[in-house]
Amino acid sequence: MEIIPQDSAKEKNSAARGYKKEAEDEYYLKKIQELVNQKMKLLAEQQVKEESKLKPPTEMKNSKPMMISKRRLEEFITNEMNGKDLKLVLKKILYESDLRKNQNRLSMPMNQLEKNIEFLNENEKQDLENGKEFEVGLLGPRLGLHKKSMMMKMWRLKSTSSYVLKTNWNEFVEENKKDLKPHSEIQFGRFAKITSCTLPLCM
Repeated sequence: MEIIPQDSAKEKNSAARGYKKEAEDEYYLKKIQELVNQKMKLLAEQQVKEESKLKPPTEMKNSKPMMISKRRLEEFITNEMNGKDLKLVLKKILYESDLRKNQNRLSMPMNQLEKNIEFLNENEKQDLENGKEFEVGLLGPRLGLHKKSMMMKMWRLKSTSSYVLKTNWNEFVEENKKDLKPHSEIQFGRFAKITSCTLPLCM
């Protein structure tokens, strides 16, 4: 019969307890993340319900940020950013929920996307549908590229699915607070940028 030294047995027991604790920690972290995701989805669903009830005041209905002409935008993207193929893909009204600091995200409902325009390629769509997210660079309404990239994710809601910009959205709003007001109309465009690994968007 093999006799296991007492010190060796203690080490094995200690290692086993360590593995068990790591597994438990991983399990609880996963559960916490699931709860956070569920809470974010519930908040997004609540926002959709609120937006469906709210109508911008008449005097603010046509409130818009400083508008750069499409031609000027194309010239800037081509000459200053080495980009091309600008496509305007979305127009939406900014609601207060889009600008709340405790949300730190902007939802882009799929049913508001411009028809017959490909916002994402098939690989990007597939990645988002599989729960992945990727970096997005955002050009502001005054042609200033935000220093920090954002993350894009897909949320599946009961009424409609949405693309969501999160991470650093609050900083972008603060940087462009003269233009991004409740009930103002904004539009998003996508363009191709050869030297970038992020998805480039413009507002």
